[in-house]
Amino acid sequence: MRRGRTSLHFERGGFYADVENVTAMLCERCGTRSVPGQTALKISDAVERLFRAGKDLDMTGISFHKLAG
Repeated sequence: MRRGRTSLHFERGGFYADVENVTAMLCERCGTRSVPGQTALKISDAVERLFRAGKDLDMTGISFHKLAG
């Protein structure tokens, strides 16, 4: 496994969220991705809050990006 970056995709109740450029351990042979504990917890919490907020909104999507710099 080697350290790299990956994207994570979540779906729930007709909504989806993509989290891009996540630091993870990646297996080049089988494609397994392992996100470190603290990072995984922070992403999970943020995505859960987004899905909870989104269920009551009339929208097609939200896009949130951190700019490189």
